[in-house]
Amino acid sequence: MNQRVFSPLELNHLRKHGFPDVDLKAFGEKPVEYITGHADFCGLDFLVNEHTLIPRLESEKIIQIAFNHILSQNIAHPIIADIGTGSGCLGLSLVFKLQKNEIPYSLFLSDTSATAINTARENTIRVLPSPANIFFEKSDLLESYPKIKLDLVLANLPYIPSGNIPSLPSSVKDFEPRSALDGGPQGTTLINRLIHNLPEFLSEKGIAIIELNDTHSQKDFPLPPSLSSTLEKDSHGKSRFLLIYRHK
Repeated sequence: MNQRVFSPLELNHLRKHGFPDVDLKAFGEKPVEYITGHADFCGLDFLVNEHTLIPRLESEKIIQIAFNHILSQNIAHPIIADIGTGSGCLGLSLVFKLQKNEIPYSLFLSDTSATAINTARENTIRVLPSPANIFFEKSDLLESYPKIKLDLVLANLPYIPSGNIPSLPSSVKDFEPRSALDGGPQGTTLINRLIHNLPEFLSEKGIAIIELNDTHSQKDFPLPPSLSSTLEKDSHGKSRFLLIYRHK
């Protein structure tokens, strides 16, 4: 078996978080973020563990899209939901940006995992200068949410087809929570369940920003009659984000 070689980026991450002398054999293919318990996202330092997905660089574009939508629609006090929040990186990164720009907000962080919600609570205190107007919900998608209208729904739900899980790199399939990876037979099960409930929750100016597998297309996600969608590419030029609005 080939011995693992850490990249310069991985070595820098390990040293930054107190692992100056790395025993390559001790960790196998374990991601450095799980070794240190930390992950960088949008310039912020998030705690992660085996119950939370490691944030990806591609997902940072969700924050850019969300913030631009708030400004373009003149939403004075956005009500935001981060569905399947995990570490809380999406919702908390957006709120960090809103706080810097003195824009008031309300944020709901929800997950089916109580452990993930506790991690999001810890990260709220760690990354926000003022952790106000943050609400935590143990919820299967939107099922346990109060009957409110949401201006932004952020979701990086499991989107990998079940049959593709065995072919993922060992660093992913053997360490990251399967519940955060497996999106059902086509990789669309949870996303389509969420979309089905959006008409009840999405405000008139609201938008849902949902990360997808780059093999998906809009036809994989049938919409209720009141909604329309567009696809946005990621930094590598791959279709990655489904943006869902109410009909104008």
